[in-house]
Amino acid sequence: MADSSSAKQLTVVIPMEEGEPLGAVPNDKLIVVKVQAGTLAEGKLMVGDQILKVNDQAIHDTNHFFQLLRYAPPAAALLIIRDEKKAEELAARVNIPAERAKYITRRDGFCYLMMRLDWKPGGPKLGLGIKHYQNRVLVSRCDPNSLAAQSLQIGDHLIDIDGTPVTDKDVCRQLLLKSLQKQRYVTSVVERPDTMEAKHWVQSALAASAAQAPSVAMNSDVREIAARERAKLKNAPVAVCFNHGYLNCDDRNDHFKNMNSSPLYGYKFQPKKSILGKSAGMRRVNIMDSKHDEFVIASDNEGKNLRHVRK
Repeated sequence: MADSSSAKQLTVVIPMEEGEPLGAVPNDKLIVVKVQAGTLAEGKLMVGDQILKVNDQAIHDTNHFFQLLRYAPPAAALLIIRDEKKAEELAARVNIPAERAKYITRRDGFCYLMMRLDWKPGGPKLGLGIKHYQNRVLVSRCDPNSLAAQSLQIGDHLIDIDGTPVTDKDVCRQLLLKSLQKQRYVTSVVERPDTMEAKHWVQSALAASAAQAPSVAMNSDVREIAARERAKLKNAPVAVCFNHGYLNCDDRNDHFKNMNSSPLYGYKFQPKKSILGKSAGMRRVNIMDSKHDEFVIASDNEGKNLRHVRK
């Protein structure tokens, strides 16, 4: 940001009392990503400002910044770098419409912004790779000089696509490509890791997602087949017993509507056979072998400590 030709340094003086919060949230690069309304920072700092010093003391990191603020009263003189053009762009990305912000579950260490990709025929390729982890669609690849690399980073969480919340990578890909083909642009609310702890969590999630079972919605033809099979099972013949004899009935209603007055007694559904159950008509087979061999069966917990799990 400091390398921009339109960027300039200036000092912003903010009167403050002891214990009074500033109301500005910087990221790990000390760039302001949020200014809370009704606080000291409102009207003084802008989203996109990069803070360099507090009362002529250079800042090392965000923890050092807030430590210096504790001793700043009665006034905090902040040396900042401001690029108004980039600040306007960043503010537009940070200001998320309410109808789409409702899908956000805010977490400490993450910032939230609006992303837009504009596609042109003959322009850069999309160059985007995504995975899903714990109902989150995460960016796993951004090819250099691609369309995705202009607005996204590896580890970004795509919360929605054009206002439709997404939790599955295949659904997300389908919506994204459909928007690019139809209107030649796509927007998404993005959750981006902003602290070392958050970035570490994202790295672990990307490494773990490869081992997860895919979460894929069934296609319409698969759902139709499943519905037909359920109907077959529902209308399957029922067996009733009379003095331990089973009688197959094609219409369960005709045979059961007057069950109390029927001379037949002991009506019951024939129990389903279990693959582990015993059958009276099945002959037992014994295998006699005087020779015994001993084998060591491999275990997936060799060299690992087992963990207790909740019952």
